[in-house]
Amino acid sequence: MNRTESFKRKPVIGIPCKVRDKDENDLWHRMEVVDEIRYFIIRSGGIAIMLMPSEMTFDFNKSDLGDETILTKEEIADLHRQVDLCDGILLQGGDYSCSYEVEIAKYALEKNLPLLGICAGFNNILRALGSNVYEDFSRTHSRYSRDYRHEIRIEKDTLLHQIMEADTYMVNSLHTMIADKERVEPYAKISACSYDGLVESFEVPEKKFVLAVKWHPEIMEEEYTDRLFGMYIKACLK
Repeated sequence: MNRTESFKRKPVIGIPCKVRDKDENDLWHRMEVVDEIRYFIIRSGGIAIMLMPSEMTFDFNKSDLGDETILTKEEIADLHRQVDLCDGILLQGGDYSCSYEVEIAKYALEKNLPLLGICAGFNNILRALGSNVYEDFSRTHSRYSRDYRHEIRIEKDTLLHQIMEADTYMVNSLHTMIADKERVEPYAKISACSYDGLVESFEVPEKKFVLAVKWHPEIMEEEYTDRLFGMYIKACLK
């Protein structure tokens, strides 16, 4: 077996890129993917590719309150062609969200592709399901620190409980957009909540693999991170 043949057995994971703010001294607009996410995909046996927006513009949404951009049929078709190249989709975190990310999540759900959402990815999967998040003006969950942790309570008989192998866990908290149970329960199964009752994770059991988490597992160098990415990649192989 040659090297090319072995690569063919690895699932291709599409990561919708984030548009980086252009610095006043920068001559170019740039797209980016968090490298820790790419790393864990590769480490877990996948191939990571970046999915690009299909709009002909340099002006993208700059907040996570929701993007009012309405994609054309051609732009949607172009996004779908990118998703068709993938065995799974991973929606990364960030300070804002764009319509193309929500459309990619919708199409992944329609195709029953394994779908993993982190932080803003949580928001965009929830939007794709028909609900939304709202802003936490108290900023109690916005702790820009690798070391800060708070407790979550994990529901039994969930995919997350199977991954974490625990009823509670300590996770980081770097977000300002939140969701309560009323915004999630009609659309998905809640798998974890924070100490103040906010939803920290949800899943869609009738799909092959759909899991959204509010924290950032890619900066938690712990055993469960490998199990999370490993189980996700395994689902993408089926």
